[in-house]
Amino acid sequence: MLQEDLIAESLVQKVVNPAYYGLEDADTRTVNSYLSRLVQNTLEDLEDSGSIKINENNVEPLMLGTVASQYYLSYMTVSMFGSNIGPDTSLEVFLHILSGATEYDELPVRHNEAHFSQLELPISDYVTDMKSVLDQSIRIIQAMIDICANSGWLSSAIACMHLLQMVMQGLWYGQDSPLLMLPCMSSDLLRFLNKEIELFPFLQVRIKLERNVKDGSRPSILIVKLESLNSRRKTTRAFAPRFPKIKEEAWWLILCNDATSELYTLKRVSLSKHVVTRMNFPSEPSNLKMLETLEAYVAIKG
Repeated sequence: MLQEDLIAESLVQKVVNPAYYGLEDADTRTVNSYLSRLVQNTLEDLEDSGSIKINENNVEPLMLGTVASQYYLSYMTVSMFGSNIGPDTSLEVFLHILSGATEYDELPVRHNEAHFSQLELPISDYVTDMKSVLDQSIRIIQAMIDICANSGWLSSAIACMHLLQMVMQGLWYGQDSPLLMLPCMSSDLLRFLNKEIELFPFLQVRIKLERNVKDGSRPSILIVKLESLNSRRKTTRAFAPRFPKIKEEAWWLILCNDATSELYTLKRVSLSKHVVTRMNFPSEPSNLKMLETLEAYVAIKG
């Protein structure tokens, strides 16, 4: 007896209501025909979704099908991924793609945004739904990351990783402060810290090389432009409450080879709103690096 007949015979023994399967009766031939159509239709659906490739005598899995199998996802979900994910898919688009996964079809409401914004849900059913959404979202996002990686799409892969971080932490990427991940951190404490940190300077550095191409007797010059970015800060005095005297802020500009610990040029600059200074450029530079270090503050670098 053929394998199909064995399967049909097994199903015949379990069929109590043939009409449930759209069958006229539970005869072996009827069931066998039904199974053949079912297998053929399933293979065609999988091929149309980009999950498999059907050759003359065999079936080959494609990348989308492999990902669906690895993460236990519907072929319709990975087919939707294949149609919507590209080399420069944004974080916002990934969030919409995640919400459109077939795995969420049975849920009446989706609460991803409530999770990221840390909103209180009105009833316990919503909380249960959100837990289900979050639990399934990990493997769905990991599948999207794998699709990006297999396609060689760096930007999309990183954006999707950010989405996974958002889900894990319940924060909006690029909007919420990473400090909210710390234990005991609250919005009130964060506002206080943001206000206090305005006491410290923020600096933008632009560098331009001015080469001496005439006779080579003078060294090339490095032009360094410094600009304070903290517009709310109205003073250049260092915040040093434990030091007995008033101290103006200053920066050390260090031109060096970090790998060999070799220092080429050092310059101390007092900072106002804008400063332009010049530094000698070494005649035989190697692995140059510019370090900007504040004179009055511990462990703060540019």
